[in-house]
Amino acid sequence: MRENIKLSRRGFIKATGAACTAVLMAGALPGFLKPVMAAEEQIDIKDALKKLFGDKKIETGHVDLDVPIIAENGAVVPVTVTSDLPMAAGDYVKNIYVFSEGNLNPFVAKVGLTSANGKAEIATRIKMRKTSNVRAVVETSKGNLYQNMKEVKVTVGGCGG
Repeated sequence: MRENIKLSRRGFIKATGAACTAVLMAGALPGFLKPVMAAEEQIDIKDALKKLFGDKKIETGHVDLDVPIIAENGAVVPVTVTSDLPMAAGDYVKNIYVFSEGNLNPFVAKVGLTSANGKAEIATRIKMRKTSNVRAVVETSKGNLYQNMKEVKVTVGGCGG
């Protein structure tokens, strides 16, 4: 004989939640939940640069980096990158990269340019987790790399709260 079981909405949600928890705790779905702490691992700036540029030498010069000395709010730090390198058809600034070395992942932005841009310049706002160097790397169409970096002191806000 079959009985009709009536569950309230709340009872159904509780029973479903308990069943899902039991399945996950028993390991029936491996890899379903990923540890939260894995996202909190710091990536070293050297590793980030090597991943993007390999073993290419990054020279200093030809890059002007305008950032505040003190950022009152780390969530919106203004950054302007300009370069005096030519923007001719066969020789131009191809990419501008921005890094914030104190962030968990220091790679912040990549902007692609062409000779039609006329001038190698970008302006943006970045999020900084803590006081650290902001680094700009300029890549030319011929594969040359140039950089500049400046320290920015973050007082409040940022990625870390």
